[in-house]
Amino acid sequence: MSEHAVVDENGYRCFCEAYEEPPGVWRALVRFERKRDHAALQTHIPGMTHKIDETFATHHEAMGAAKAYARYKASQDETGL
Repeated sequence: MSEHAVVDENGYRCFCEAYEEPPGVWRALVRFERKRDHAALQTHIPGMTHKIDETFATHHEAMGAAKAYARYKASQDETGL
């Protein structure tokens, strides 16, 4: 089971995901894309995925960490794009 959320921050669209692996251990990742790359008729949208190394006890903790990470990295322009 996984959970997804989208965060808009500083010109980036951040796709956050929390997933369980193995049972009882939750992990998180964030995919960053520039909002301007979502223009009409654009077929290739560059992105950069960051995997959060920390593990979490619940999906709620993992998703909260992913959203906080996304907001911070986007606000600092530290996405790798």
